[in-house]
Amino acid sequence: MKRLISIIITIIALTTVVLPVTASSTIPTFSISEVVKDQTVTIQAINFPTNDSFRVTMGSFGSKGINGVVVTTTNTGSSTSFTATYTIPTTLAGSERIAIRLESPTSGFFAYNWFWNNPSSSSTPETTPIPGYSGFPTFSIKSVVMNQSVTILTKNLPPDDTFTVTMGKMGTLGVGGIAVTSTNSGSGGSIELTYSIPAELNNLSQIAIRIQSPTTGFFAYNWFWNTTANVPRQQLQLRHLHLHQRHHRPQHLPLWETADFPRSQSQPLLEIARCPYQGLISQPMTSLLS
Repeated sequence: MKRLISIIITIIALTTVVLPVTASSTIPTFSISEVVKDQTVTIQAINFPTNDSFRVTMGSFGSKGINGVVVTTTNTGSSTSFTATYTIPTTLAGSERIAIRLESPTSGFFAYNWFWNNPSSSSTPETTPIPGYSGFPTFSIKSVVMNQSVTILTKNLPPDDTFTVTMGKMGTLGVGGIAVTSTNSGSGGSIELTYSIPAELNNLSQIAIRIQSPTTGFFAYNWFWNTTANVPRQQLQLRHLHLHQRHHRPQHLPLWETADFPRSQSQPLLEIARCPYQGLISQPMTSLLS
């Protein structure tokens, strides 16, 4: 018991905890950049943690790739962004839409998306050809300020086009959502854009966002956790350490409360790696209970 108290006092006395930079500073996401029907899908990933291995799975639309067919494993190496092409499992050949998921069994980081298995399918809305432009636009989530704003990074945005930006509840794809503003693409390509989150969507845990041109028909959509998620990971200010031992059972792990978490939302240690803050502890803390 004395050893336990000594450890708690030592930790509370610290003003700064320096953590290894192994986690991404924002939420890992990926967009679909190319599909070859029944053969391959190419993704563009950003904000992934470095030196981590992700299991790639695919499954039926709506499954989020959970318990899907294991396709391969991707190691992020030293880069937080990468492009990768994966083979579509034969068991999913002929599917109209396919879910794809990347998840690390080690750190718990994950991201998922879905794609049309036939890019030329009649299910895809008609678009007006733009001279010199090919492909389709996508965007990823770069950062979020809870209930205030979301910053996106576009890819292959068509030039000289105007896009209506809408946001709505998770699962709507932004269709019929609240109109936030209109954005002119200018020279197109990759553009960083920040939009205000409508007050009507405040405190929703997940929000869908869509950009669509009423002129050409081009569109892209994504979603994000409505939680501030661009906090540097090198230094997290430690405020309190609570030992959570209901009925004195050691399987209940400690709770960390940091300056980056709202004081009313302490997160169980086991779940920190899965929450949008992605703060990682440098070594297991279960030893505190021994």
